[in-house]
Formats: sequence, structure tokens, C-alpha cells
Amino acid sequence: MMRRLAVMLACLLVLGGTAWLTGQGQNEATDDWTEVMAGVWRSPGQPTGYALVVGDRAWLIDAPTIPKIKGVDQVEKVLLTHHHRDSLAAVPLLTANVFAPKASAAYLDPKLVARYWREAIPLRNSRTAYLVIAKGLPTIVCSLSDGQTLTFGDWRIEVIATPGHSPDHVAYLAENTKDKKKLLFVGDALARRGKLWSPYTTDWDHWTDAGLRPAAESLRKLAKLEADLVLPARGPVIDRDIAQTCRFTAELIDENAFLRSYERYTRDRLKNPPKYRFLAPEQAGSNGSLPWSRLSKNLWLTGNTYVLRSKEGPCLVVDPWDPHSEKQIPKLQKDEQLGRVEVVLCSHAHFDHYDGTYVLLQRDKPEVWTLDEVARPLADPFRLRAPFLDARPLPIAKRLRDGETVRWREYELKFHFLPGQSLFTMGVETTIDGKRCLFTADNFFHHDLYSGTGGWMGLNRSGPTLYEQSARKVLALAPDWILAEHGSAMEFNAEDFQRRITWAQVSGKVADDLSGSGDHRHDWNPHHVRIEPILLRGQPGGSVSAELVVENLLKRSRKLSIQLDGHEPTWSVVVAPGKTHRQPIRLPLSNKLTTGRHVFTFTAREVQAVEPSDTFLIVDVAEKSNK
Repeated sequence: MMRRLAVMLACLLVLGGTAWLTGQGQNEATDDWTEVMAGVWRSPGQPTGYALVVGDRAWLIDAPTIPKIKGVDQVEKVLLTHHHRDSLAAVPLLTANVFAPKASAAYLDPKLVARYWREAIPLRNSRTAYLVIAKGLPTIVCSLSDGQTLTFGDWRIEVIATPGHSPDHVAYLAENTKDKKKLLFVGDALARRGKLWSPYTTDWDHWTDAGLRPAAESLRKLAKLEADLVLPARGPVIDRDIAQTCRFTAELIDENAFLRSYERYTRDRLKNPPKYRFLAPEQAGSNGSLPWSRLSKNLWLTGNTYVLRSKEGPCLVVDPWDPHSEKQIPKLQKDEQLGRVEVVLCSHAHFDHYDGTYVLLQRDKPEVWTLDEVARPLADPFRLRAPFLDARPLPIAKRLRDGETVRWREYELKFHFLPGQSLFTMGVETTIDGKRCLFTADNFFHHDLYSGTGGWMGLNRSGPTLYEQSARKVLALAPDWILAEHGSAMEFNAEDFQRRITWAQVSGKVADDLSGSGDHRHDWNPHHVRIEPILLRGQPGGSVSAELVVENLLKRSRKLSIQLDGHEPTWSVVVAPGKTHRQPIRLPLSNKLTTGRHVFTFTAREVQAVEPSDTFLIVDVAEKSNK
């Protein structure tokens, strides 16, 4: 099986990333299309596509599979609801004219798609897209706009902008001018009452409700259209209580959006937020450009960066952030007569908390210490898909385990796994000038700052369950000071952290309610079927090695069929509840392989349904060495 996979991948690599055009993510053409009503057909499997049939001609709403409908000789036109590759998998096999929303050009135009993949790994921000095709399609015309109408036989079709599931998402309201029947093709804007498919795609950034709010507004918009049928890409056709179903789902999305902010929850829902204070209020929300604030005899803060002095003079730096740290740290060393920087602690895997380390490594040559979990993306930024990474691997001198204690000078430093805003986060417990301190990275801001938490998103492998876990740990430690970042050093308040636990529990329950599986840890996670490393480098005639990773966070066993898009399913994986399956693969590269970046996408299915993960592999190929 392994040898077969390697050979198939090698053949695909010869094609330079275009092999997916032979039918990515599709089922074989079958006679299993079912007639929803006269002249309206629905494809098998999920995602589901639809066909409007007039005589021997058809228009498709999305194209996840090739239509094989009795009596249809020609597919004239395809109308796409959005750019996700599972919804348009059969497009390259069709001769029809294909139209998409104007906003889809960013994810379908060949030049823009190539640019997207150039910037995707490592990602310097969290404004990304999901389920993007491997290579752009020049045949798709991205011209459809909200309110535009098209006519096909007796059907009048209106384009309805419905951003949320993706920024470019639209629905189509098709009204039959003879019988006045109204059909609403909603794509992935709604799966069924109270459920969204892959809600992680509403994570338009890492800490706000930027995608959830439009998703709710889109459903309210659809509720007003008085449709007779709602035809989703996932889930059954909805033929009753349509307006109420849309409004109920919108309200649940709104509640998820509201709960993204601990600040809103503690102020507006629980009322009377706990009283606690910043240790240096002038630093709140700062970026490291302000003068240093002295928190105690041997501890200073500016922005994200803390400097701790030992009695002998050398210092330890927590989270240097350039460009400011490059100037600020030498200034503090001079003004306070500090010695050289001996150790740098990196609290989590966001570049604005560690990129100043590269300058310090050249000047003071400190050791870099961090938790083993945080070290993974810092030391190898091309292994995992994660936001806010620097492309330069960071050399890690000490990789500490959760609960491990290490000594620096007169300080005992205890390291804790402290996920929340990101999975790759640590806390460090120590006593400074008589104060029991806990460095908490970006997890626990004062409630007036960055929503009080810094938010969560699937791309960051974060979520409310992890916040609850970490808040319980902080509550048990009960330090005197919480040394959070972005200037959010503050006094510890037990009532505040008890509220954070309650907030996380409530948020997790509401996120579960919106998730099709009933578990947000699964549905809000684009990574549970993935390739590691996510980016490989090779030469023509050489080989690269990778690993298929399948995580099962659900409470039931899963049997998945994994497909390299464009080919038959390659292998099946059975994963027990709560377990992770890892399978090494070695990929030989053809001598004919062209130089440049090649993207390969994978589809995982459970039965006939496409699994909500965003799985891909990037191979950067250099010219063959003469050595």
C-alpha cells in the first residue's frame, strides 16, 4: 500500500500540480441523482449539487460530481455558491460555462491562487482562506453580484450574497414563473436547523466574530425570501418551517459570536465584572515602543516583552518583539546597568512574541527556552499549518515538559502547558521580588483588552475547552500577579478566573450545538486530517518524506477513506475514539518535475460524506543539483 501511494504521488508530481483537474473530490458518475421535484435533481453524497433541467439541457448549482441525469444531453451553465474545492470538484470535466461570485476571484483566478499558496506557508497573519483549489481555473468567470438575475426556461434565478461560511458565498433563489414555486439553493450557508458544516471556515481572523456575524445576517436575509424549499449542500432538503429554521440558526450563530468575547460575557451577561488592576496601565495594548515600565525592583515591561534581572546582573527576556526590542533592550541594559541577555523565553508561537530573538541571538547569544509543545512550530515553521509564524527556524536550547522546573540564576522557573488563544502556548511560574508571578502569554488579558482573552479559532488549534483547562490551572496556582502580554500585567483575581471557567464552559456548549457532529473540537478544526510537514523541499529525481496524521476527537470510532485528489481512494484508516493515527509516507520525485511550488490537495470521506478538514501538501522543487 505504501509503495502504491508513493508511485501514485510521483506520477502526480510530474504533472506539476494539475492532476487534481482529472476529478478532484468527486464520486463516479452514477444514476443516483434523485428528482426533488419536476425538473430539479439532487446529486448523491455530500456535498450535494443540484441541477435545474429544461428539456434536454441543465444548469448546475455547484458541481461536486458529474451529473448523469436521464434525458439530459447538455450542461449549459454552472453556478457556484463559493470557492471551496469540494463544491466545484467536477468543473474541469465539464464543457459548460462556469460562473462564480465576483469575490471568488481571489480564490479561483490562477494568478491570485498562486499568490495565495506562496503566502500560505508560513502564514504571517490569520486572515486566510480554507479549502482553496491547488491551481486556479481560468475558465471560471467570477462576475456574479448580489441581486443579479438570470433566466433559464421558466426559471428566474436571483443571486443572493450570503457571506459567512466564506467571504464570497452566495445563494440562489430560483422561482418558477409558471407555478411560482420558490427554491432556495443555499450551498453551505446552512446544513440543517441549528447546524453549520465546518464552522471553522467562519474564522475570518483569530480573535473576533468577523465571519460569524455575516453568517447570521445572511440567514436572516434568507428567512425573508419566503422560499418553498431550501436545498443545502449538506443535509436534507428543508420543506417546512423555513423562515423559523433560518432565524433559529442565525440566533445560535449570534450567540456563538457574542461568546467569542469574554469581555462581553462578563460585562453584559454576568454583570459586575471583577475588580482588578493593571500593574502598568500605561502599557495596556502597547506594541513595545513605549518606555519601559518598572513593575518591581528586578522586572520591567514594554508591550509584549518582560525583562527580568538577576542579582549578578545578567538578564532573562520574555518574548522580544521586533522592531522595538532591537532598540529597547539595549537601552534598558544601558540605563539600568544590566548584564547580557542569557536566556530568552518564548511564550507561544506567534511571531510578535518571539521575532526579536533573532537579533538577540546575534548580539548577546542567549539560550532559547520554551515548552516542548511551543518549540514544535518555532523550530520547524514548515511542519504545521499555523498562523503568525516566522519563516526562520528558531534554535531551541531547552525544551521543557509540562510541570518541569528549571533554574536560572536565583529563580526557579516552572513551565506549564497553558493553551487557549493557541495550542502552542506555555505559562511560566516563578517568584520575583517577593511576588508569585505567572507569565500567561496572550491567554488572559484584563477584560478591557482584546476581548479579555485574545480570542480563539480553529486555525490556531484553540478553543473554549482549552481555555477552561488553562483557567482551572491558573485558579489552582493562584499567583499574586498575572503577567499577560500586550501590556496586560495585572493583579490576580480568583473571581475573574472562575468566571473565565464558566465562560469557557458556556462557549463550548454553544459551539457544540452549532457543530454537525455535536463536538466543536472536531468541527472547528481544519487540521484533524493533515500531512506533516505541510511543506516539503526536493529536487527532480530525489524523494521527500512525510506523515499522514488523522486525529479522532469524537467519542466514536471513525473509518475514513483518504484520497489524493484526482485518484481513487488510496487507503482506509480506522481511528479509535480519542486516538491519533500516524502513517509515514515517502514520495519519490520524477526527473521531469519542474521547478517551483506544487500544491496537492487531499479529500477524506466518511461513507459518502466529505470530511470537514482542509488537507493539503506543498512541495517546493528546486533545480536538480549537479553534485
